[in-house]
Amino acid sequence: MLVNELGRFVSQTRYDTLPADVVEAVKLRILDVIGAGFVGFHLGSHKTLLRTLGGAPEATVWGEGRKISLRDAVIINSFLAHAAYLDDGSRHTGGHPSSAVIPSACAFAESNHASGGALIAAVAAGYEIFLRLGRAIYPSTVNRGFQSTAVLGAVSAAAACANLERLDAVAAKNALAIACSLGVGLKEALKSSSSQPLQVGRSCEGGVLAALYAREGAQGADSIIENGFMRAFSDAATPAGAADDLGTRFSIFETYIKVHGGCRGNHAPVDVLQDLVKAHAITADAVDRIRMQVDSVTYAAEIHDPRDGNQAQFSVAFAMAVALLEGNASMFQYTDANVADPRVRALMSKIHVEVNKALDENYPDKRGAIAEIVLTNGERYRRAIENAKGEPEYPLATADVEQKFLSLTGDIIGKRRAQRIRDMVMTVERLDDAASLAAQLEAGASAKRAGQQHAA
Repeated sequence: MLVNELGRFVSQTRYDTLPADVVEAVKLRILDVIGAGFVGFHLGSHKTLLRTLGGAPEATVWGEGRKISLRDAVIINSFLAHAAYLDDGSRHTGGHPSSAVIPSACAFAESNHASGGALIAAVAAGYEIFLRLGRAIYPSTVNRGFQSTAVLGAVSAAAACANLERLDAVAAKNALAIACSLGVGLKEALKSSSSQPLQVGRSCEGGVLAALYAREGAQGADSIIENGFMRAFSDAATPAGAADDLGTRFSIFETYIKVHGGCRGNHAPVDVLQDLVKAHAITADAVDRIRMQVDSVTYAAEIHDPRDGNQAQFSVAFAMAVALLEGNASMFQYTDANVADPRVRALMSKIHVEVNKALDENYPDKRGAIAEIVLTNGERYRRAIENAKGEPEYPLATADVEQKFLSLTGDIIGKRRAQRIRDMVMTVERLDDAASLAAQLEAGASAKRAGQQHAA
């Protein structure tokens, strides 16, 4: 049974057996999702949730600098990592492994005083479970209305925590099997982005609970993946091959790291627009109309007339408009003020987003966009791209990811602290105790006040 093969892999994965490029990829994703977490902290939507949680001081809440119980810290930190939609993702799963695996692994490693190398191994193991099972149920799971990240969060968090707990193959298998029934989330919840991340956080809490329960000897069903998980979350699951080359081929390289803010569906349109703007020195005032063609999955999530900054994260037209007007579509552009800005609204009215069925033919291997810009002087420009920047075909360099982290967090936690965290993450394998990294994940007093005001 598949869960037994996955359990063996989880139990055997160690830092000193990982290829150097996998170690580098893991560190970049830890850095990237911590940056996303600090932006989530700055948005402040976790404050109400934090007031309902607490417990013994076992693991640090990112940004807050206070410790709460392990399970509650996992809920909050996963919430923070997913709140700003800046977490990495995989077009082969429709999900975001970093916001599920890394907050769970970091909190567990902190509470257990695991080494930095052990943290890296745990993240690598969790990613593998997320991406392999996710590929087997996608896109059916999303078409049926489930959110992939929450569905996969429990089993992948369980993998990371079981690895950190050094569970043997049988106990690790039990952790995965138990977790298979503890993760669920609905895609419709994305329409309420201030609360939607809770379903990811609760899923990750389930993964931690599954690992702790398995540690105590609890058993899970050997047939749970084939006869339960895949049947529940997919109409056309493909479990064959999910365990091929475990430990020698790592799926983390299938994931993308975001350049822009907002839903991933916005990014190829923004990229192709920026390519045309750069090539032809186009300004917003010169635009008569823009036709943007996308795939059906992107279009299904599109909110063409967003009411606020949260809804704007799912608006291709909004992302394109602010990119053309402001020169970027960063997370900080997705504000209520920009949504109400007459300049943005006027430009959005010139942007027509539609489905091109030809783009569906190669989805999800390719998730591109086709743009046509017509200027007021009658000039017409057209360009197509196959994938957005940050995908495996167009990966970001290490320096790009580091700069993204520094630019996102510098004003939130201070430039010196941001640089210190960057340096610590990029050498995390040298840490004897991962708790020393957690101790740095605090925002300054001024940033905390700003977050409280933002939440209010």
